[in-house]
Amino acid sequence: MAHAHVQFPHPTPHPRIDCKQSYYGPGALRQRHYHDDTWIVFPFTGSFALTLRSAESLLSSRSLLYLPAGEPHANVFGSHGAGVFIAAINPSWINDRLGVVTSAGEMPRIAPAGFLEGLALKLYREFQNPDALSDLIMEGALLELLGRWFREKVYADRGSPSWLRQVKALLHDSFCNPVSLNQIASVAGVHPSHVAREFHRVYGMTIGEYLRKLRIEFVAERLVYPSKDGAALTDLALSAGFSSQAHMAAVFKRMIGMTPGEYRKAHGLHQSRDRTSIS
Repeated sequence: MAHAHVQFPHPTPHPRIDCKQSYYGPGALRQRHYHDDTWIVFPFTGSFALTLRSAESLLSSRSLLYLPAGEPHANVFGSHGAGVFIAAINPSWINDRLGVVTSAGEMPRIAPAGFLEGLALKLYREFQNPDALSDLIMEGALLELLGRWFREKVYADRGSPSWLRQVKALLHDSFCNPVSLNQIASVAGVHPSHVAREFHRVYGMTIGEYLRKLRIEFVAERLVYPSKDGAALTDLALSAGFSSQAHMAAVFKRMIGMTPGEYRKAHGLHQSRDRTSIS
């Protein structure tokens, strides 16, 4: 049985970046193939299984896939199909701008929903509603997305002592509570200045920056998948460790590129478009 693949190309004037959105029907199958361009794939609804280098991964809504040019892969789409936004990039464009991480650019990678999603949403929003400046905005957002993504990989590959991994685990467990550098150092058993210096060296950001990242990821997740009691933004801000809703909104806007309300609305629009387009 054939499954529909409906593509909605929008005009993208940039000669090195070709953006499009596609809808794949339930159970659609794409046999092993490859692309001449590097692809960034953002599923905004549904899910699909990806077979890549003899391993299978599941990409759910809001995750991200980086697929280098020439990388063989196969796809099987889930029971509800999937809507995906794709940015196909000429490999030379990436090499010209991100040459310092060329080796990183040759490896496929998958990012779960989280910190990078705001940039993917910005790309998708500009694609849906283009104007005279969309070309420039999309190129900047794409460069920032790739830069952040590759930076995470570069720093994750650096060696870290066991006590520093304990510090990272502590931050994940207690990011919504006030925590001081002295308390963190006490758990690690090393001097506070050494903790701060080594954390930045290994993870590429300060402890405070990392805490803000964890808090924003927590907020983003709750905005898309709210609890049954429908907590207000003020309660969400406090539960994430922010001093107020205004503080949360300011940090969210700075890190994600849109306000919490815009972020939630963007996901609502995705769901609405999906119901209209594949029914």
